[in-house]
Amino acid sequence: MKAFFIVSLMFLLLACAATREEMERHPFLSEEGPDKVTVAPTGIVTTVGRIALVRNGSEYCAIKFTGAWKGEKEGDYYSDYESYYQGDGTGDFDNRNVKIINEQLIRRHVIGFFSLSFPASRQNLDIKCGPTRLAWGFGSSIHFFATGQPQGDHGIELAPTKWTDISQVNAFDSRLKWYRYDAKRRRDIFPIDRLWEDGNAK
Repeated sequence: MKAFFIVSLMFLLLACAATREEMERHPFLSEEGPDKVTVAPTGIVTTVGRIALVRNGSEYCAIKFTGAWKGEKEGDYYSDYESYYQGDGTGDFDNRNVKIINEQLIRRHVIGFFSLSFPASRQNLDIKCGPTRLAWGFGSSIHFFATGQPQGDHGIELAPTKWTDISQVNAFDSRLKWYRYDAKRRRDIFPIDRLWEDGNAK
């Protein structure tokens, strides 16, 4: 019985340490204010109500955050989003085969100390686009990788847009600028109204 208790405690310590490491591995992409777009090495921050596009090979997805707010306790964050997945290679979001998800993302404050730290309750940290999962920090941020994946280029491309409705989306619009993970890219912040002007977020 004593041996079982010791082994269980060891597994608990390892699990808590892994959880803390996971929470610290992908720092937040902080929001810089309303109607701003941020392009960073590890992801983008779009604007609530505007659509961001995801490209993974021939698969396309559109993501729109419909709300983002802080909880009552420090470290609690919530966001509502909807995603539209088009996996047939056409990029046509008018087709009936588009898969739609409406979900709430949750990041909870941490309790405990050091390696025994863990989220206060259930979390939901990944944006779902069909089979693709993309890590969310808080607000309207989207990473180029899923929670649990190492930071790096996993073939995911993101394009912020001005569009507010899925009916407006053209995945092949020449104005779109697609970004991939780039550890050397400088962080760039600009107003959404300047999104498709030349010279932004090089």
